[in-house]
Amino acid sequence: MSTRTSAAPRAAIGNLRFTDGGVYAEYLVSGMPFVFLSKDVQEGVAAFHTELHRSLPSGAKLDGLTVPVATRQISRRMFAAHPDLHPDNLPDGAPIPPHTRRWIEHCQLWVNALAATRSRRRIHWLSLPLDYGLDGLSATGEWQRRVNAVIGRDKDSDQSLAHYRELAATMVAALPPALFPKPVTVEQIWWHWNYTASRYTFNQPLPNLPYNPDARLDESVFTPVHFDESAAALRERRWRAARTESDVFVRTFRNAEDRIPDSYQVTLGIETWPDSGLRWPESTLFKVCDDLTTPACNLDWSIHYVFESAEKAVDAQHNVILNIRDQARQLGRHALSDDELVRKLASGKQLASAYKRTAERGVYPAVTITAAAASAEAVDAAITPIIRSFRKKNHGMTRRPGSQVTLWRGVNTGTETSSALHEFRSPTTTAEFARFVPLLATRLGNNVGIPIGETIISPGMREVVLNDLVGAPGRDNPANITIGGSPGRGKSSFVKNFELSLHKMGVGQHIMDPTGWEHAKALEIIPDDEKVIFDVKKAKFSLDGLRIFPYEEAAERTVDSLLPQMGFAPLSPQASRLKGLLDPARRDAAGIGSTKGLIRYLADRSRPDRVALDDDLLIALEGLQAERLLYAMFDETLPLPDLSKQLVIWNFGGLELPTITDEYQAHLHHMTTPSQRAAQALYGMAADVARTLFYSRREQPDMLWVEEAAAWTHSPGGQKCANNILRQGRKSWTMWGGISQNPPKDFGILEDEFIEQRICLGFKFSDIAEATLRWCGRDVDRHPKLLADYVTNTSPTQAPNYGDDAIDSRHGKVIPGRHGEAWVLDEFGGWGKVRLYQAPNAALATRYDTNPARHRQRMRIGRAS
Repeated sequence: MSTRTSAAPRAAIGNLRFTDGGVYAEYLVSGMPFVFLSKDVQEGVAAFHTELHRSLPSGAKLDGLTVPVATRQISRRMFAAHPDLHPDNLPDGAPIPPHTRRWIEHCQLWVNALAATRSRRRIHWLSLPLDYGLDGLSATGEWQRRVNAVIGRDKDSDQSLAHYRELAATMVAALPPALFPKPVTVEQIWWHWNYTASRYTFNQPLPNLPYNPDARLDESVFTPVHFDESAAALRERRWRAARTESDVFVRTFRNAEDRIPDSYQVTLGIETWPDSGLRWPESTLFKVCDDLTTPACNLDWSIHYVFESAEKAVDAQHNVILNIRDQARQLGRHALSDDELVRKLASGKQLASAYKRTAERGVYPAVTITAAAASAEAVDAAITPIIRSFRKKNHGMTRRPGSQVTLWRGVNTGTETSSALHEFRSPTTTAEFARFVPLLATRLGNNVGIPIGETIISPGMREVVLNDLVGAPGRDNPANITIGGSPGRGKSSFVKNFELSLHKMGVGQHIMDPTGWEHAKALEIIPDDEKVIFDVKKAKFSLDGLRIFPYEEAAERTVDSLLPQMGFAPLSPQASRLKGLLDPARRDAAGIGSTKGLIRYLADRSRPDRVALDDDLLIALEGLQAERLLYAMFDETLPLPDLSKQLVIWNFGGLELPTITDEYQAHLHHMTTPSQRAAQALYGMAADVARTLFYSRREQPDMLWVEEAAAWTHSPGGQKCANNILRQGRKSWTMWGGISQNPPKDFGILEDEFIEQRICLGFKFSDIAEATLRWCGRDVDRHPKLLADYVTNTSPTQAPNYGDDAIDSRHGKVIPGRHGEAWVLDEFGGWGKVRLYQAPNAALATRYDTNPARHRQRMRIGRAS
């Protein structure tokens, strides 16, 4: 049968909800990163929850709700990633700057890809009862509420509102600062009521309007909800309490004019808790809801808190102990064989001892889990796995026959005191219950930024991850990132996506491309007037340090570049002589304006100041001048490179750089070949050119990309350049990106504490995967599941073996749909698993693809058509 409820709010003013059961102040509170973090961080999160339980008033309710995220909201946060479109820089009503149009158009390319994510997130909704005073729901508070009821105090008068607001402010001030409580708006209270009444089928995103403490909504907007136990009325049959488990649900439906589909809900309470607790830090009980939520259902949780003083909690446990002993006496010798009595007695003594030892107040939480879907079959399929999962953790949860309406009232703000929540309360301490860490945050990345992927650490909560590398210096953080992974895992496509997005945002980029024009081909869609490609192997521009660097830096940069190629140590007499000759004052007097001019100066034997060391320098420089790859460093007729374009690609394809071992041997035993040293010199020269240019224009963001640059990062000059950008680049709005198949080896030698953002795709070899996790500060000994997941379940390959001789094209390839899986360390220390976006559309995906077999197949199709 259907029943009309009076559970709807009577009014909402600001963040105050007025109900028949009392007045509540309501807030959105922040979750905290926890999963797979270090011991210190996880212990800190538990301590935060302990402090929360010490400061909450009795009767407080905390809900974890599954909320859809509107694509338009994500797009809006993308727009704001452009520095000139951020609300801090673009006042309301101001015209959109013309130069941001191409960024807006680029954002629109992502609309379909973002919509396909079907983003959902967990929000945490806190309700504080105000009718009982500061202590909340207690004997004293209950008397105060009754007195107010007898007096007939007007709850929405100016005096009452001032009292409620002051009381709420006092309660919130006592909460831990890391909770970041944010008062909800009246629109959000309206949303919360409809969400609770029609869970899952009311799928509107959470409203996002500015908070107005004086805004009001009256009773008429909170339309009623109707209940139909087991959908008996819909199925035209009588409802009986003792039906099968699949009939234990309630259908909630609304008035026809509300146009909200029927919701099918099951609410269950956790009836028993393991006496020995759960293994820490794997006690994240509420993450089960995140893991098992699917697009076909919502899984939400609710905690209703009741607190008692330590003295009352001890007395209650003593009564429990006495009752157990009485039962034991009644059973006589059979009591010794009753494990349940022994267990309860030990548990009661342990809890009483904890209350006495810590003088903490007793915590009596009632935890309920609500599954909701659009049909009885879907909600039945949703609740069964979660019951099974909780039972594996030794938490008793049973789908008992009975009134689901009564349990629904326990999760609805304003009716929880008239529900059956007392059946699920289990005594514990503030510290012990804190170990279940309900306030978990799974969001990664930034509030605004470039979309890089979707979170998959909790399968049911898919949220778009945004990266605001451009804005990091404005937050006084380094803007450095590394991307690592084995070939075929999606690293290349992600990087090209990121490069294109940065370009559309107006970021200047210099890309060191060691491959055969890979980045140039991927970024062909960028107009020629916005980019320039330098083929270093066939340079048609000067790379003479004395010509291309600013005058005051030219000598230092040239010396740093030439010395390793000349075979002289940095502190050798030849090095000192070269520095002296290139001193600005002496250089002007001698007319040395280029490296070729330096050779002419050294060759002049008529100079009175000529010394024997000049012959060493002359011989070395003439040898370098004869090196085919280095002609651009000596040819005075070549023009200076045009660095005015926004995108500069330095193509090093065909040049052989030394290995790390070669680099060390080059300084000790001169084992590298001249062509390897030449390539190394050109690479270092290009990087120094980029750094010098970027530092000269602090008014715009710039980024240097290096790929497979182990030899450069391990060379003294390369380390000097890279470390300078890593450490000081933020002051000049300069960013740095490193791409590698072995990031710990390639970048671990740098000042990597300034590389705060790291994207780690799958690796073929487990030793590199483990080294990468440790390089990212992960404690794999504490979290062995993290290492196992990274090695075996991050973009895994498939190797089916059916025992037949069939030819299978899937063999050895990454499982379809699992390309781009990565573990991400974000700017703020957050850590989680993400599926990186490959491209916003098929055309770009094809352009980014470097697989030769697929390229050959596309060429064949093109010729056939």
